[in-house]
Amino acid sequence: MPQTHSLFLMPQTNSMRRAALAASAIVGAVMIAMIIDIGLARRGIGLVDAWQGVVRSGSPLRGAVAWWAIEGGAFAAGLIIAMVASRFSWLYLRSLRWVVVAALVIGLAAIGGLAPPAAAEAARHQALLTLAALAVAMVMAGFGAFFAVRH
Repeated sequence: MPQTHSLFLMPQTNSMRRAALAASAIVGAVMIAMIIDIGLARRGIGLVDAWQGVVRSGSPLRGAVAWWAIEGGAFAAGLIIAMVASRFSWLYLRSLRWVVVAALVIGLAAIGGLAPPAAAEAARHQALLTLAALAVAMVMAGFGAFFAVRH
């Protein structure tokens, strides 16, 4: 017999619960990936460094470190968020969820303000590489969430 959620009065199947867990884990992991990207950019390690290293026949190691840190962080965050959310009953901690979400949004806003501006000629490349990295981070977070919620 499917469980019903008292707020929506809609049956909640196991597959719907898994999809909701995976979606929330993916969103949280992409936010973590943004935080990692901004933190690395503050330290001078950016995604554009990989492309500039290849074009100028230099070492693309700094860009690769940034890329793998973002993607690995997204995978781990998706796995951990989905694992924690699926293992614990959040019914009694409903108000705590709002506090955690508010803290994450405020933290992301504070960290986002610390991001160094890209140079005018590199802004387009930086934006495209960041968008690509976050798209791959979303896929990696999905893999992490899938591994956490599968039975």
